[in-house]
Amino acid sequence: MKMDIYIYNERVLKTKPAFSNCHLIVSPDTECFERPARQFPDRIISYTGELREEISDVKSGSNGQRAARAIEILGDLVAIESVNPYFPGGKRAEARMSEYLANFFRGLGLTPQFQEVLPGRSNTWAELKVAGARRTLLFDAHMDTVTLEPVGARLLEPRRENGRLLGRGSCDTKGSLAAMLAMFETLVEEPGGLNVNIIMLGSVDEEHKMRGIEAFAKHGPRIDAAIVGEPTELHVVIAHKGMTRWRLHTIGKTAHSSLPELGDNAIYQMITCVQEIVAAYEPILSSRSHPLLDKPTLTVNTIHGGTAVNIVPGSCVIEIDRRVLPNEDYAQITPELHRIVEGIQGHFPALNVEIEDPFEELPGIDTPVDSEIVQITTNIAGDLFGHRNATGVPYATDAGWLAHSGIPVVVLGPGDIAQAHTDDEFVEIAQVENAVELYRQIALEYPG
Repeated sequence: MKMDIYIYNERVLKTKPAFSNCHLIVSPDTECFERPARQFPDRIISYTGELREEISDVKSGSNGQRAARAIEILGDLVAIESVNPYFPGGKRAEARMSEYLANFFRGLGLTPQFQEVLPGRSNTWAELKVAGARRTLLFDAHMDTVTLEPVGARLLEPRRENGRLLGRGSCDTKGSLAAMLAMFETLVEEPGGLNVNIIMLGSVDEEHKMRGIEAFAKHGPRIDAAIVGEPTELHVVIAHKGMTRWRLHTIGKTAHSSLPELGDNAIYQMITCVQEIVAAYEPILSSRSHPLLDKPTLTVNTIHGGTAVNIVPGSCVIEIDRRVLPNEDYAQITPELHRIVEGIQGHFPALNVEIEDPFEELPGIDTPVDSEIVQITTNIAGDLFGHRNATGVPYATDAGWLAHSGIPVVVLGPGDIAQAHTDDEFVEIAQVENAVELYRQIALEYPG
């Protein structure tokens, strides 16, 4: 007798599932799992002889090895300190991560490429070229993390507990990077079926101003579509907010605190200013919407004023964070703040306010649901995990600068954003393992 067999994670289908493109096998000592045959097409073989021997042969080169490789790489990455210099303890930045990636690429016989974005901080990538391919697909994950404080160096000791890998960056976003590297390694070694050039990029500075991906998008090689790794729990993200950040100053007059009437308290001015700004924005922001995102937001998140407890403060400064919907007019975001403040000053003429130009601006993304990269990723994520609907998230990612440059992009990776930046940061090992095959199938499906 001869029949086709189908292996999924070293388990065997034994009844006909609902998918018409699956194959039927019978094995009395294995469980039945329904999955489409496209999930591991290279693992469908013909049965001639002892079924158990055939299964053993298939397992030897199975997805399980790629999954195990991803976890091995993730352990390496978590053990590397790569704190962004914006945070305490970030003196070394991404230098050792860049070195790791460069050696990884050299081990595959590829020449690493470097783009120095900031002193000692370089985007690092390699390209797998395919004969006859006219298009290039980018896989990007950032190399930096937030601070190790207050926990300390223990966060650089990767450890497994209850199906999770714990350590700084395991979730955000070294889990994505490890899965992408394992996928990339597999494609270099087994490029059959690949029709598109693949660039594997480790970018710098995502945790601060995202200057790494901005430089790559503006000055790097031509890209036709991109996958950005972030913790999305393997759901395809096609929309997220951008952001604009300003510093706003109130200017008063110093005086001895025993004679406050001789001064002009800049902190008191700021109290009024903040209350009126928040009140003025509330109806404006509530009136704006996006089908995949919550309303835009504005928050005041830092405040500094005064020099000593016995001196009436002559200055005060706040930092404002404005999260911008991708369908808002970015050109009007800063003028809108100025109009609102001018209106407040009309009611409170004693307010002396200065607004700096934005110190940080990041675009959002709003990739059309019918775009090629969205259709491919949602179809595959749907087949693998049932994640057929694209979604949106409130936070910003590297994808913004790629979208701003006209590159169709999705955000997709293992992990839950709720675990990012925490003292006990972790990623589910199964999600990292599953991400390897998800990324691999996307690469194989994307046309060249």
